[in-house]
Amino acid sequence: MKKKELNEMRAKDHKDLVKILDDKKREVLKVMASVRVSKEKNLKKAKALRHDIAQISTIIHEAEIMSGNEKGEKVCPF
Repeated sequence: MKKKELNEMRAKDHKDLVKILDDKKREVLKVMASVRVSKEKNLKKAKALRHDIAQISTIIHEAEIMSGNEKGEKVCPF
C-alpha cells in the first residue's frame, strides 16, 4: 500500500479495519489456490497481499495501544 492509503486506513474505525483484514485474508487464500493450479499469472500478488495484511494488523495494534493510553492504562507491547 502507498503512504496515502495507509494514512486513510489510520483514520478508519476498528470494525472497518477488521473487515478489510478479513477480506484480504480471504483474497490471499483464493490467490494461493489459483497459483497452485496455475491460473494466476502474477506470482507476487500473494506476497503483496500478505504485506498489506501485516500493515493493516500493525495499524489495528497501534490503535489498540493508543486507546489504552487515552484511558490511563499502562500498555506494554512486550
